[in-house]
Order: sequence, then C-alpha cells, then structure tokens
Amino acid sequence: MFKRIFILSILISVMTGCMFGTVRITKDTFKNTHTVNLKLQLKAEESYPGTLIDSFLTKYIVEFDFTRELGKETLIPTVTRVKVHATTMNNPIERTGFLKIGEKTFPLAFGNVSAQTVTTVRTTSSSTANNTGFSSGATNAGGYGASGTKTSVSTQASTAVFLNATFLLKKEDEEAILKSNGFAIRLYSGAEPITIPVVEDDLEKFKEYLNAKPEAGN
Repeated sequence: MFKRIFILSILISVMTGCMFGTVRITKDTFKNTHTVNLKLQLKAEESYPGTLIDSFLTKYIVEFDFTRELGKETLIPTVTRVKVHATTMNNPIERTGFLKIGEKTFPLAFGNVSAQTVTTVRTTSSSTANNTGFSSGATNAGGYGASGTKTSVSTQASTAVFLNATFLLKKEDEEAILKSNGFAIRLYSGAEPITIPVVEDDLEKFKEYLNAKPEAGN
C-alpha cells in the first residue's frame, strides 16, 4: 500500500511541481483588491499509520495553499487550505489543532473538514501464442482467439485518500512568524498526530509571501 501511495505522490509532485514555492500576486478588478498566494508541499514529522520502519518515504505529504487579500484600506489575514496525502487507515482531520511559533504554542481551529477518496484502475492485456495449434472462432478474456493466440487481461486498482481542511492565521500570528526562526502546524487525523514544520527555505518563502505587495500603479 505504502509503495503505491509513494508512487502516486511522486506523480502528483511531478505534474504539479511548478505550482509550489512561488509567490503570486493577482489583481481583482471587481473587488479592487490584490490577492497574494503561496503553495507549499511539505513533509510531516510522522509516518503513515501502520508503518513498521520510519523513513523519508513513509512520511505524510502535506500541501498548503496560503492566500491573503490586500486592499487600499483593508488587509485580510491568511486563509490556509490543507490537503494531507493519507491512507485508508486515516480518519478525517479533527477540528482542533495547534500552531507553534518558536517556543510558544497556540490553539488552531480547522473548518471545512472533508476526506476524499480517489481510486485509479489500470487494465493491462498480454497475448501468447497457442503452441498446440488449437484455434477458435471466439475471443474472450483469458481465452484463445481466431489467430491461435491467448489473451490475458489483468486489472489493478490503487486508492489514494486526501484529508482536507482550512484554518486562519491571525495578523498577530503573521507578525510573530516574521520574527521567528520557524513555525509548525499540528493537526490530528482522528487520534493520529500530524506535525508539519516550516523552516529554512520554506520559512523564507513564507516570509516573502507575508511581505509581498503589488507594484506601484497596479
């Protein structure tokens, strides 16, 4: 199961890699505001439930989608959308978690909690020659066709689970993060803790996101 989850995660990372780690500013002419956005894909400290040996490959993958809105006289703090790459052994995200900035810990409320299951089915077929010389006028899965070949069809299904939620960062949270050397988000999948640290390059990218402003005249 874990091998399939890892392979699926790699494929998703390749397809969406350009989405992560870039601060984007877009103008909303209807609202006369600017939206600042940053997407990060991070590894949790914990591994998937049922893991026998912890390794980099067994850690939860967590996607964050941070968005804040800038107006002439208003500033709407960050709305964060979370997607956890999980397994069928995981429960939905609990509504209470924590934000840790430096050595201080604060409660964090999660909303819009949901779980999404995606099943991918792959069908493969192969043909082998009929060495007996037997021929039949009908062809079906696992049987011989008119040409004397045997066709075998196999089907494989893999299931991925995504846990979704949202939370808000208050203005004072953002100000504290700007002065910090790192912060972490702790959420719970049922009783299973999932801790996502934001440090080093990811922290610097998040600070860039918090400081981002539209260019003059835009």
